[in-house]
Amino acid sequence: MEDHYQMVEVSDLSSSRRTFLSVLLGGMTAFVAAMVGIPAVRLIFYPVLAKPNETGWTAAGTVDEVRNAKAPLRRTLELQVRDAWQETSSQPVIYLSGSGAELKVLSAVCPHLGCSVAWNEQEGKFVCPCHGGRFAADGKYCSGPPPRALDALETKVMDGKVMVRYQQFRPNVPYREVTS
Repeated sequence: MEDHYQMVEVSDLSSSRRTFLSVLLGGMTAFVAAMVGIPAVRLIFYPVLAKPNETGWTAAGTVDEVRNAKAPLRRTLELQVRDAWQETSSQPVIYLSGSGAELKVLSAVCPHLGCSVAWNEQEGKFVCPCHGGRFAADGKYCSGPPPRALDALETKVMDGKVMVRYQQFRPNVPYREVTS
């Protein structure tokens, strides 16, 4: 009978070694899988979960240029926006007008249906070519179907440069509503 007990003890010892090695191998496998898998999952889902980058501040000209201008200055901005996997570039048109504390940067998008307005030198007004909307040099509504004035953009002056934060607004509504 003593041999039988010895055999059971050796068998138990062999079984616990196998269990220990199985647990150790399983733990190491899980650790390696996590070390590789977590960055891979983050890489896959990051663009889906990331917020689009906000359009930052862009230089549009100098304060001296605006002060010395007799009419609003037309400028084209170069914007890059990254949203998930898609990166887009756009070249929106803006107008700089006024001087000193009255410096304004106006979007060239007509608030009626989104056409691009242009400065008309003969009339001294912005004119929308689509439906004839007219706006004063400071962007105030003069006549036509647009429901509001031209949209003024957020502006600041840094080191003598006029900086603009470009945004788009919902057309054909009487109030300004930012869409992007």
